[in-house]
Amino acid sequence: MTEEQAMSGKAIYEVFFEHGEVRSDFKKEFISLWPGWLGKERLHLLDEVSEDKWLRFNRMLLAAFGAFHMGVVDHSNETIKFPARLEPFLSDHQEAMQKDASQFLQFVIPAMNCVITEDWDYTYILWHRDVDTLEAIKPLLSGARLEHFSD
Repeated sequence: MTEEQAMSGKAIYEVFFEHGEVRSDFKKEFISLWPGWLGKERLHLLDEVSEDKWLRFNRMLLAAFGAFHMGVVDHSNETIKFPARLEPFLSDHQEAMQKDASQFLQFVIPAMNCVITEDWDYTYILWHRDVDTLEAIKPLLSGARLEHFSD
């Protein structure tokens, strides 16, 4: 049994979150359809995102789920749940457009020591503690035809 398997969902939660927020020692890498922030002059691109482009995020999450032991964050119980299938948690394009921030998905990959959170404007955030995590995730991003950048 690995250390990760021996830890409870509550103990794993506490490694990554404090008071419902990702711990402050994590760095952010933004995952997007574009290689950087759009800025005012390119904001119109948000309105032009097709369902196919939006589904790239689901492809990336499914690839991560297939490659790593990935859990879904449950803040109400302060725990991480490790489902047998990820599909029931994923939204289609129309559902995603109607979500408010409280419905955004958050995932933990304990072996990679990272969190992946859904955010606004066709952006996810990879929260990581070292560059090796980013290097391991890059093939999943390119396979889903997604970009990444940091501030």
